[in-house]
Amino acid sequence: MEIRRTKIPKKHPVRIELEHAVIAWNKYLSGVVSKMGNILLLRNVNPSIRSDYAYRLKEAGLISPEDVKEFTRKVEISNKMKRLYV
Repeated sequence: MEIRRTKIPKKHPVRIELEHAVIAWNKYLSGVVSKMGNILLLRNVNPSIRSDYAYRLKEAGLISPEDVKEFTRKVEISNKMKRLYV
């Protein structure tokens, strides 16, 4: 009887970092984070860093550009702020 070892696919470094960020934000998810999909991880990470991770996952090819739209938004700059930047 021959024993075959299957290779476990390695996780992308961005995915590993995102998993750690989710656990830091919500410690009760630590047992299920490794089974979550990328979109679900993004939904459970700190809102202030969601868009950064969404762009990084897109650049790594782990999510589509359509998925990134859920985690980014356009921000209108007021006239007062426009004068400061011009």
